Amino acid sequence: MATSTFRISIARVGVNVKSTSYSGIQVLERFPAEAQRAIILLHGFGADCTDLASLSEAVDLDEETAWFFPNGPHEVPIGPHMMGRAWFPLRLAELQERGVDFTQELPTGMEQAVANVTKVVTAICRAHRLSFENVILGGFSQGSMIALGVAIQLAEAGNRIGGLTLFSSTLVAERVLVEKAKVLAGLRFLQSHGTLDSVLPFELAERLERVLVEAGLDGMLLPFRGGHEIPMPVLREWQSWLKG
Repeated sequence: MATSTFRISIARVGVNVKSTSYSGIQVLERFPAEAQRAIILLHGFGADCTDLASLSEAVDLDEETAWFFPNGPHEVPIGPHMMGRAWFPLRLAELQERGVDFTQELPTGMEQAVANVTKVVTAICRAHRLSFENVILGGFSQGSMIALGVAIQLAEAGNRIGGLTLFSSTLVAERVLVEKAKVLAGLRFLQSHGTLDSVLPFELAERLERVLVEAGLDGMLLPFRGGHEIPMPVLREWQSWLKG
């Protein structure tokens, strides 16, 4: 669940990016002096806050856009002598044996992860005097699962964000989501998913899109012929969506 098209070192992100902390979680941020809105992106399982940071360079937006890349608080093994970060731990061996299917209930630790990231997003908005309506929240894989939960929790507290991006996401706790997603009615969203994704099945992405649209959200699933990744055609569509 760690793979996106982009994985770079902090040094390659750019000199205008700095590392800080919000509510106890490390965040890479690029905040131009003219920034009026923000994009907050959450990495996938086994990656870290640098994984999506190059998107701030790959996507051509004006200087009024700030970027934030939080770091998952959990250290998790992803291979021999290799560690990554996660928003909540997963047993990879078990998932590989039975496949990834969270449609019936929330995975252990996800509820707390959503609460933690909600605090981070709130702290970012307060620190930079940003309106929640000027925030685009998104993520890749596990990060996208958290992003959707955070959007719901913020809306329940009266703080609606301006848009939601779900890269290679999946359906989580379907019965609960069908009801809770209604609080996001009217929210713009863009979802992308590879039809050949061997990590999170494309069929569950289609079901997630149906739930969101039926709840009243304004958006669509952008399919592409590929796997668990963010290819350039998706980035081009995302750029247009961000400017729309």
